[in-house]
Amino acid sequence: MTDPKKTEFVPLAIGVMALSFMMGMVGRLSFENFPNLVTPLGMEFDWSRSTVASIYSMGGLVTGLTGPLVGTLFDRLGPRNVYGIAILSGGLGLILSGLATNIWHFYFSISLLIGFGVSCSGNVPNSALASRWFRKQIPLALAMIYSSLGAGTLLGLAVSQLFIENYGWRHAQFLLGAGVLSTLLILAFLPWRRISAGRDDLVSTQTSTIDEPVIDWTPRKAMKTNYFWGLAAVFFFTGNGMFSIIIQAVTYMIEVGFPPIEASVKLGLIGIFIPVGMIGAGYLALKIGLFWTAMLTYVLTITAVICLWLLDQAHPVLPLWGFIVCFGLSMGSRGPMIGSIASRLFHGKSFGSIYGSIAVGGGLGMASGSFFSGLIYDLTASYHAVFAYSIICLVIGASPFILNKKIRAQT
Repeated sequence: MTDPKKTEFVPLAIGVMALSFMMGMVGRLSFENFPNLVTPLGMEFDWSRSTVASIYSMGGLVTGLTGPLVGTLFDRLGPRNVYGIAILSGGLGLILSGLATNIWHFYFSISLLIGFGVSCSGNVPNSALASRWFRKQIPLALAMIYSSLGAGTLLGLAVSQLFIENYGWRHAQFLLGAGVLSTLLILAFLPWRRISAGRDDLVSTQTSTIDEPVIDWTPRKAMKTNYFWGLAAVFFFTGNGMFSIIIQAVTYMIEVGFPPIEASVKLGLIGIFIPVGMIGAGYLALKIGLFWTAMLTYVLTITAVICLWLLDQAHPVLPLWGFIVCFGLSMGSRGPMIGSIASRLFHGKSFGSIYGSIAVGGGLGMASGSFFSGLIYDLTASYHAVFAYSIICLVIGASPFILNKKIRAQT
């Protein structure tokens, strides 16, 4: 039995957190620079907004649908091999995208290779690894790890736009790909056997600290519960609400009068607030509970969408910063909460594959949100319906925290 007053943030556990953070950041850097490509690809190939957005949405679909596969690979092969696959897939995808001349080239390089790389370096393997090192303080640990989303987004948008401005979008992809592949040198010299083993006292008591009958969870058993689908629904609808905004934000800001580089940098500033919001949400979850923390994050996100909606007004400064701050503080903050709840409900040796199956909802949400936002814009030639769609999805995404008794009991 672990001492509840004893901190779980021991040196090696902190090192594992740093590794997971780095992997999450590199994966997001590879993918979240895509909003900078929307305008150049549309101009060079004369594609519609929905066609360009479909590249991003297909990548989200790949990331989500491969979650169970990545979880199974993690359970069987361990973090070293899964993280290595992530770097190779993401780096090669970036380089190949710089050579692309046809839509299917982008589907292969960005949607498939980079999308799979994001899955292999993202929430599924990172949550599974963290569950071997943390239990009581896992909400805060996952919040810190998931904040790599902000770092990766900020770095990816800023660096890629700088490269695009100076060298063009193709060379920008080459340079980003080379940078991603260089991280293999770091992975080559880590003590993987110790990292994979987890904390001895936690592993030995993994199933004895839960005040419920012990269940040997498998993905099939988990899928028979309504709370599995409740967590997947949170991922799906929240992903719809978030990514219907992200994919359109840079182009929308350009259309209301911001220069392209300024629009990209402004969106990238969101990344500064993501770590603050995630870590703050993790701390609040320990103090006031996951339920009220989750409700606060949804209020912030909806406020951010409303602020973006008002950006075309005569005085856009306050709405702009309202969007940046509120969206940044809430973006990705539900992920650690879902990971924490899932680790309590489905603890066991198959947690990686179970959480990967839950994360399918996030990938589907990312894909459908980015695709439908482009389609809605093409059909209406207006962003108003896009913003309304986002808010509706966010409200639905919050509902399992309220309506599902088993999920709420864990908050």
